[in-house]
Amino acid sequence: MICENYSDPVDVEELLLSLEIGFRHLNPQYPQMEAKLSHTEHHQKLINIVINNGDEVTADLLHAWTSTSSSHEQYMALDVCVGHLVNMQYPSQRLRRLVIRFVELIGYQGFEQVGVEGFVGLLNDLHVSVRDMDVKTYWARLLLDTIQSSEGVQHLSHPYWELLVELAISESQTLKGHAYSPQIITFLLKASEWDKLECWLGVVWIVWPPNDDETTEKDMKNVMQLLFYHQPSAIQKLKQWMVRWSIECYVDAPLSFRQICRQALEGVQQDTM
Repeated sequence: MICENYSDPVDVEELLLSLEIGFRHLNPQYPQMEAKLSHTEHHQKLINIVINNGDEVTADLLHAWTSTSSSHEQYMALDVCVGHLVNMQYPSQRLRRLVIRFVELIGYQGFEQVGVEGFVGLLNDLHVSVRDMDVKTYWARLLLDTIQSSEGVQHLSHPYWELLVELAISESQTLKGHAYSPQIITFLLKASEWDKLECWLGVVWIVWPPNDDETTEKDMKNVMQLLFYHQPSAIQKLKQWMVRWSIECYVDAPLSFRQICRQALEGVQQDTM
């Protein structure tokens, strides 16, 4: 049906792409076969036809388009599918895994056309875990960008905050230059989101540990004191994360972490006497 819609199939690359979509089992020996994805009106029609014909056909489309090039610029052209993907359900494990790969390839910016709220909804539906990832660094950056947005900090489900801590532990060196937003702590305190604050402080200590500035350390002590007061289990959780990070990355946990933990805990104990 797809081939018959081409009035003159002289473009071999487009014809091959259509034929790939028509077969469920692509050759696993050539998963990175090059094909130039310069999308035309034909591709948009193809998307509209394919995505309305069931999970397996949609999975075929994503399989073909995410395995045809190693060029990030060509992956960005896949954003023509974005509007469809955020409104779908994912009962098929094959389709779910391919959508997760799609998200990893085009990144947070690739979903700008549907807005952060639509992107956060998609992530919450996908329930991504470390086992689903090809490149963990991409996901660490993607989750940092998402959480540091107004919609992300409010609506991204708690398991993703814990997932970000796990990724920060293993990928901390690649995240050092990432932008930091102090507004996240302010929002979480006002919203009394203690579970999320626990995770976010773990990420902050690993990626952006407070410097020797007295004001910064004082602010962090006050935040941790509030967290420990409302969620005493956070004390042990943060310590466990810091120990794991220290062992995995062969670095010493900041001395200020232990000092601020102790001071914050002492402040909680005084308040409860």
